[in-house]
Amino acid sequence: MDQKSTISNDSSFVEPQLTDVRSCWPKVKKGVESILKENPILTFIAEDVYSECVNERAFLFTSDKGFLVLTEEVDTITKDKTLLIWIAYTYEKGAGNWLDHVEWFNTLAISANCKFIEARSRVSEMREYAVANGWEIDTIVYRRHVNE
Repeated sequence: MDQKSTISNDSSFVEPQLTDVRSCWPKVKKGVESILKENPILTFIAEDVYSECVNERAFLFTSDKGFLVLTEEVDTITKDKTLLIWIAYTYEKGAGNWLDHVEWFNTLAISANCKFIEARSRVSEMREYAVANGWEIDTIVYRRHVNE
């Protein structure tokens, strides 16, 4: 995934940089483990994130405010590509909202030939904010364990 210089409407925006996960793994691992602790429904472990980044199936972007792990998904029918915001983490809770930087994501998506940008979250408060800022709800997933 190529990174190009982008702009943001937020003058305090610090553009995340494409980063080799090996150069900052302890800090990233701590953030991923925090996300996993708060979201026990997630099925991956921190080392899966490391592996995906090292094998270039996911891409780590870092800044002094936090980090993002992005992936690309391809629709099996239409072949349309989607830039997926897999993980978004800020070092200070409430210190930044990645939704405010859609121009940056849009530039990345264009450079990766993606037709869509997607994010998934269990944070219910995000819904109203996202919809008010141009995001659409595509799918709501309901899951239930099979009783054996």
